[in-house]
Amino acid sequence: MRVIASAAVSSDGYMDDCTPQRLVLSCAEDWAEVHAIRASCDAILVGAETVRRDNPALMIRDEELRCHRKLCGMSPDIVKVVVSGSGRLDAGLRFFTEGEGVRKIVITSEQAVVDDALRRVAQVIRLSHITACSIIDVLEDEGVETVLVEGGAKIMKMFFDEDAVDDMRLAVAPITVGDDAAPRLPYYGELPFEWRCFDRCCRQVGNMTVCEYAVHVPSEGGLTAIDMRRLGRAIDVSRQSPPCATAYRVGCVVAAGDREYEGYTHETGPANHAEEEALAKALDDGAELRGATVYTSMEPCSKRSSKPVSCTELLLRCGVSRVVYACAEPDCFVQCDGGNILRRSGVEVVSAVKYAPLVRDINAHLTA
Repeated sequence: MRVIASAAVSSDGYMDDCTPQRLVLSCAEDWAEVHAIRASCDAILVGAETVRRDNPALMIRDEELRCHRKLCGMSPDIVKVVVSGSGRLDAGLRFFTEGEGVRKIVITSEQAVVDDALRRVAQVIRLSHITACSIIDVLEDEGVETVLVEGGAKIMKMFFDEDAVDDMRLAVAPITVGDDAAPRLPYYGELPFEWRCFDRCCRQVGNMTVCEYAVHVPSEGGLTAIDMRRLGRAIDVSRQSPPCATAYRVGCVVAAGDREYEGYTHETGPANHAEEEALAKALDDGAELRGATVYTSMEPCSKRSSKPVSCTELLLRCGVSRVVYACAEPDCFVQCDGGNILRRSGVEVVSAVKYAPLVRDINAHLTA
């Protein structure tokens, strides 16, 4: 199972203040990304204090995201998980009352006294010892493959201390709290995995600074949270390409260090492919593409009638080290062998077939 942790904090590391109202740290752009991450996961997990204090529903309400999940063969609703050692939770909280038919799981201790009202609205799982590893074990048994951990501070510390976080997304707001009594993100400023991540990036999202950490290498063919965001963005960008009888609607994101460049089919020219567009922007900006990772909604072409050089050959000439794509190119115009050519040339290629239905839907004018 892959564990993604997500937190929004003030510039001095606080997750909330001590006022009765919840401190809103995220801007609209940050919320949009967090909701997209939720929609890519099987479950969301929070601590009891978060449920009691913030009274969140933790639902996926965006109809487009729900549609995306259904196209990918997922339930439109995410499994909701709360951890409470005491089991003392009000069954009238929004976590339990919102989302008819949505799975709700309470993880508690063997000694907890759980009332009947709570058992009627949620599945109760008892553990002899509540640890991050034991939680992961029981969620795997429940069929969860990806879980988003959103807090609070005690839950985050437990997962950090057990090295149970595979990916971390940290959004920092340009405000300070400065109250020692307020909940603070554990290890803020010196995360225990910060200097041993195999991939990381920092970028601006609205008025916030977002740092993403890929802590553990995914299983073969798997994706990190950074991969999922970038590939999701490539798929979203492809929608900007107008439907055309002679070309697929494709989007591409080129990641060169902390910089990302986007492009889509026919963006600046009637014969241009998405990879061309994104690579051209990166080269114009002086980016170093040797060792870069390229995310594209569809397998890079290996032959084309509009130009002499295929996108596969362009990627090899630029020296990219990794290509992630969602959908193999259908045999509508030519027989594509881009993925195999790249692999034989030493490029790491990941085919994220889970997202292929989204790409086929976007290209339904050709693939239906």
